[in-house]
Amino acid sequence: MPLVVNMKDAFVHKMSLRRKKGVFLIGVVCSLFFLQIHIQNSLFRYQSDQEESFLYLPSGAYLKPIALGYDQVLADLLWIKTVSYFGGHYMTDQNYPWLHQMLNVIIDLDPRFDFPYYFGGIVLSLEASQIENANKILERGIQAYPEKWEYPFYIGFNHYYHEGNAETALPYLERASALPSAPDFIRSMMGTLYTKTKSKDMALRFFREAYQNTKDENIRQKIAEKIEALLAEESKNAESD
Repeated sequence: MPLVVNMKDAFVHKMSLRRKKGVFLIGVVCSLFFLQIHIQNSLFRYQSDQEESFLYLPSGAYLKPIALGYDQVLADLLWIKTVSYFGGHYMTDQNYPWLHQMLNVIIDLDPRFDFPYYFGGIVLSLEASQIENANKILERGIQAYPEKWEYPFYIGFNHYYHEGNAETALPYLERASALPSAPDFIRSMMGTLYTKTKSKDMALRFFREAYQNTKDENIRQKIAEKIEALLAEESKNAESD
């Protein structure tokens, strides 16, 4: 009889544990579901024919406790929304007021997710003309991946090409060139910067490198247009000489 009682108690205990686990998992799924709805409503609360009037996106510090350890899952969801947000504006007004904030939240949730660093560093400077925000994203990339030469290289290029500031650009290019994986052409760019004169050849090398490292077709098209414009200008100048 005690054996039967013990087996019954063990069975009840096992079922209780399963029930608790089931309730916990249901709670997690429901939390993520409603959190996704909240983010989706926040990200796209605007009319398609009008400029966005209001958009609230919680900070990464606020979202982390709500994510219940599913930080990477939430970062992936927000990344999908970010790409959609960028694509929608790229095809319409080409204005991206919330792109920098969205990328920062993704990085807060998953600092090892490297593509937002590339995307933000190139898109915010090239397409959105937000040079300072682009460099802030890239600085975070350096913190997360100090071994990658691309991030200091992009910052150096932004300072040099977009702002015409060779003195600020040089330390970043020197840092990039010192990394083991850095390509040789960065050192030749540094020689150009030492002369403090803008170089179309440097710009072409940067855009070609950015084209190879970018997977998004919209951005690749934009970079290709920049390359074509520089080549056309070079050809025109050669004909006039």
